Amino acid sequence: MGKGKQMNKWLLLVVICLGGGIIYIFPYIQYSYYDSMMAEMGLSNVQMGNLMSLYGALNLIGYFFGGMVADKFKYKYLITFSLIGTGISGFVFASAPPYAVLLAVSAFWSITTVFTYWPAMMKAVKLLGSQDEQGKMFGFREAGFSLMSLIFTSVGLMIFNGTGEKFSNLLIFYSIVYILCGLASLFLLPGQDDADTKNENSVFYGLGYVLKSPKVWVAGGVIFFAYSVGITLGKFAPYLTGVFKMSVSVAAMVSIINEYAIPNGGAVAGGLLVDKAKSSSKVILVGFILMGILLTGFVAVPGEASLLYVVITLGFSIKLMQSALRGIYFVPVSEIGIPDKYIGTAIGVISVIGFLPDAFLQTVWGGILDRHEIEAGYKMMFSTLIVFCVIGAVLTVVLKKMVDSRKKAEE
Repeated sequence: MGKGKQMNKWLLLVVICLGGGIIYIFPYIQYSYYDSMMAEMGLSNVQMGNLMSLYGALNLIGYFFGGMVADKFKYKYLITFSLIGTGISGFVFASAPPYAVLLAVSAFWSITTVFTYWPAMMKAVKLLGSQDEQGKMFGFREAGFSLMSLIFTSVGLMIFNGTGEKFSNLLIFYSIVYILCGLASLFLLPGQDDADTKNENSVFYGLGYVLKSPKVWVAGGVIFFAYSVGITLGKFAPYLTGVFKMSVSVAAMVSIINEYAIPNGGAVAGGLLVDKAKSSSKVILVGFILMGILLTGFVAVPGEASLLYVVITLGFSIKLMQSALRGIYFVPVSEIGIPDKYIGTAIGVISVIGFLPDAFLQTVWGGILDRHEIEAGYKMMFSTLIVFCVIGAVLTVVLKKMVDSRKKAEE
């Protein structure tokens, strides 16, 4: 490929990362501004929880059907609609409307951030690179999302603090950023891709094709267990404060490093390793094995203040491994032989399977922590992740054999 096309490819990836860095800020904004949002919107804790529950429940539907939409319409217009639509709805949100309207906005965000966005964006990244560049593309995509999110949220925090901690001003700022990113996508992303706008039956045939593929289900299972480790690592900060008695402010700093800094390096490293190894399954398998070993050491560390730095080092190392997997665990989609015209549908189905832990896992962990003494509860929770790594490794071996068999059959 010529130098100009290579440069254009990376510029397009930057445009995609701009949108990806902002797209999920609104749906999850209460995680960072819970008290301010509740006060300005006049909401109760239950209502705040309902907004997130509605969004999460609708997301599973959005992942599934969004894949078919991504195969039917050009991703340029789906991404543009998603960003501009979310931005416009942000102005409604900033006006502190009645609770019923807030619920409607949350439901709308499920459409614009998942249904019309996620499969289309993943398909766009997949089509940017050749077969030998998939690891690099997906790895840098994950790192780019994390970096842009860090930039946008940092600027947002400065605006929030500089305007008297007015939550509505923050929402207006983000709404403008959403729309600008949407316009950038409209003018800079290519207008041609593999969307099938002629065959009316292609959407449903594609779904049947994908659902009948065992490789799709196994690939989804691999993501399920890798993603389960990732969302459970969100308990790292409360584990440090509850068991090792770390101060809340220091734990917050550790959490920022864990959630934003480390994933950048992990995702890039994972992507580069995949392209070098010429196999995502090999890298994912090694990642599961290393995570399992590190988690074993992590769980074995007693909850003593003198060992705080040991457990932090292990925690960061586990996050590094998991973020490497997160950056590449959609790469197998390009290796299992799904035709490009059905890639969106495949990503949608795999996303439903892989992200299913969002629907129940935190509730399971909460029950464990409520029923057991704090250290014992956390140890039980993190020990379960070791089992998840073993199952994930086994599924990865199965997936690798499937991919190898397909390659041999094509030779």
